[in-house]
Amino acid sequence: MALFGRPTAGRKHIEGLVVLRTLAIVGVTLFHMFPDGLPGGYLGVSLFFVLTGFLLAYTSKRSWLEHRFRVKNYYWKRIKRIYPSLLIVLLTTIGIFHFVLPKAVAAVRPEFLSIVFGYNNWWQIAQNADYFTRLTNASPFTHLWFMGIELQYYLIWPVLFAVYAFLDILVGRRAGLAVMAVLALGSAAVMPLMYEPNMDVTRLYYGTDTRIYALLFGAVLGLWWVDRPMGRLSSWQTTLGYIGWPVLLGVTIASYFLLDGQNSFTYQGGMLLMTVVFCVLLLLTADNRLLIGTILESPALKWLGWLGKRSFGIYLWQYPVIYLFAKMGWVRLPYYAVLEIAAILLLTL
Repeated sequence: MALFGRPTAGRKHIEGLVVLRTLAIVGVTLFHMFPDGLPGGYLGVSLFFVLTGFLLAYTSKRSWLEHRFRVKNYYWKRIKRIYPSLLIVLLTTIGIFHFVLPKAVAAVRPEFLSIVFGYNNWWQIAQNADYFTRLTNASPFTHLWFMGIELQYYLIWPVLFAVYAFLDILVGRRAGLAVMAVLALGSAAVMPLMYEPNMDVTRLYYGTDTRIYALLFGAVLGLWWVDRPMGRLSSWQTTLGYIGWPVLLGVTIASYFLLDGQNSFTYQGGMLLMTVVFCVLLLLTADNRLLIGTILESPALKWLGWLGKRSFGIYLWQYPVIYLFAKMGWVRLPYYAVLEIAAILLLTL
């Protein structure tokens, strides 16, 4: 299936986004390692969702405009990118744990299937697996609820994009974007509406319907970004951008320390507010008129993007390593955190 369209314009590579991936993976990893010290690090997942939605929409629209978008190719590319690494992590972890922690993988088949077929988040909801209880009665694959939502979104994206493309052609560019924006805003209301005081937040935290808005926010930005207005920025807009970026970065880092995942404010608008912060941070980073992305990818700061380029592998490997250290009692070793980080990076590489 090919979607036809108009001639394309604009540059392909967007500088600086790999550094935002670094910001996301550092938050998530430190949250998994030190949940009491960095209780809001889980917000890195929302940043990942925004980046995923943005890049998927951006690349899809460019391919469509260049008459290269094929649904079969789209799915095959997702499969090749995700499943080799995912299966290596799953099978290696199960193999090692079979010998050192057999109870942890004694009944792993249903969980394994839920991960591979992309519904692990709903499987964990059914198991009442609270993400914020740390490793108590947890699994080495607890963190892969994230992959469930991503795989489900990858599955439905061609349908969403087809609706956008046909509206773009039949009604106009703004119509398709408006429908996507309404869908994103509507989905953002689900979590606050479902929240009740003192409820178990597992359903809200893991639910596709309660978390997909971050992906859709990113998608709206990505679709708009391809043919956005490119006039020169005024001096005050430039100044505001250069001041706003470090402020938003500071807000993000502060939220990593302050926005506890079991706090009611998180589900009554806090997570949504931070998702908006991530969207603005992304726009400021991606705007080549501000040169923020160019600076972040300069040779002097190349190390900033090293983790971002490997963020997928780091995410996959981190929880099995952290789980193993905790269950084997290695967290009592001096500098155990350094050993955990070293093991995660070595396995990723």
